[in-house]
Amino acid sequence: MKLEIQFDQLNGKYVDAAADLIMSAYIEEKTAIPFLPYEKDHLYYLRKLIKNLFDKGTGVAAVRGEELIGFIAGFEVKELFGKCKGIYSPLYGHGGKKEYRSVLYQELYTHAAEIWVKNACFTHALTFFAHDTETTDLWFWQGFGLRCVDSICESKQISANNPSNIIIRKVNVLDIPALADIHRQHNMYYGNSPVFMPGRDEDPVQDLTGWLKKDDHHLWAAYQDGKPLGYMKIQPDAETVVSNHRNVMNITGAYVLESERKKGIGTMLLGAIQEWLLQNGYTLYGVDFESINITGSRFWNKHFVPYAYSMVRRIDERIST
Repeated sequence: MKLEIQFDQLNGKYVDAAADLIMSAYIEEKTAIPFLPYEKDHLYYLRKLIKNLFDKGTGVAAVRGEELIGFIAGFEVKELFGKCKGIYSPLYGHGGKKEYRSVLYQELYTHAAEIWVKNACFTHALTFFAHDTETTDLWFWQGFGLRCVDSICESKQISANNPSNIIIRKVNVLDIPALADIHRQHNMYYGNSPVFMPGRDEDPVQDLTGWLKKDDHHLWAAYQDGKPLGYMKIQPDAETVVSNHRNVMNITGAYVLESERKKGIGTMLLGAIQEWLLQNGYTLYGVDFESINITGSRFWNKHFVPYAYSMVRRIDERIST
């Protein structure tokens, strides 16, 4: 399909039309996952996010006549998945009219990538809705690979075979020192193959205590004979515009000691969180995880439905020399 398109700089006059494109894509995803949250003020919230992106980010707009039919924009990141500068385009950072989307995204990325690479941004990452399979294939053909998954689940009681000698309880600040080794192992885990994410060198007690003291941050742990075996964390904010909805809580950390896996401890922790969510009026909860985290992916995909994928492309920086 050959489109007569003009490409323009991002500016405020396109904000409303861009928000409409994003909402259209979101409604498509909601057709596939009916329990995704939706409220009338979503569009207002999107306009604020997109305006901020257009003011601070870089990208291009695709115009046909006077109509915005697509755009792509991203924030510059000093170090993105490595030491090179990069660009990240969130769920609200790109969109296109459905009838043009497959061709349009190719054209948009071609123009935007030229700008980004000239500015020495060699890592490009973007998040898009998971059930838009046409777009998934398109980014794959443009050299992108899957990196992260955002998933969601309805709050409901789940059955788990709970061993009588394993206890799940909600943790307070005084319990943190006993969880220090688990938290340390959790951080180190991501440096192993095939994830290879560099860990943070920090005091585990101080880190976990500081996290738990924040508003509406909650932590559960599994114990056997007083010994902690694993933990799971939730908080109100996470990575996407969907995860930040007021009816959504988000799992932002979970780990079970390697020696204690396959005992159903993760499911027990999840069940305890489910009960708390139902008691406190949260209808949904989400999780984001690295697709290359094999153990984590297997667990989360049993209980959650993906609604967004994040893909990454790393460009050879020698192109600029």
